[in-house]
Amino acid sequence: MPKWDQERYAKRLWVLDLLDKGGVGVEVGVFRGQFSAHICARAKPRKLYLIDPWTLTGETFGWGKEYTSFGTLRTAVAREEAELRTALYPTVETVMIEGFFPQCANQITETLDWAYLDSSHQYDRTLTELAALEPMLKPDGIIAGDDWNTNPESPHYGVSQAVKEVVAQGQWELIKAGPGLQWANRRRS
Repeated sequence: MPKWDQERYAKRLWVLDLLDKGGVGVEVGVFRGQFSAHICARAKPRKLYLIDPWTLTGETFGWGKEYTSFGTLRTAVAREEAELRTALYPTVETVMIEGFFPQCANQITETLDWAYLDSSHQYDRTLTELAALEPMLKPDGIIAGDDWNTNPESPHYGVSQAVKEVVAQGQWELIKAGPGLQWANRRRS
């Protein structure tokens, strides 16, 4: 992992302190499982669903420059890395779901304490993902995620705009956003 990414991971960890320890959660957008391992270590879920399309997107990712070894990282290897990283936490029951969210949401058959969203990075798709997660959560559940960016020139600008739109609708409140490009919402009581 590049040094700049290691530093960003350290800045992202605060959001995990908002998640219920010992709960049931989902990470949508797992990639290689680096943040999944942090979720296991810091949030200590009893059960963690890991959703990513991995090999359904092809043999390699084809994006990401050095992040994906200049497009040569095999999707099957990324899935295996995620499995190996989370296996280091035997007290966390992990369920791997290879699929596109929210189409695969029906594979989660229990109510979630929280969700962590790091997937599409696009406005319309983020709105769809947030809408799909809402009924899957307990009344006091939290939806958190990555790539909060308020700069309209950023490719991730759509995430912050979608989260703000959901908050403006009145059922959710923004707990915090910004540090490490993280954000977190909870239902208004």
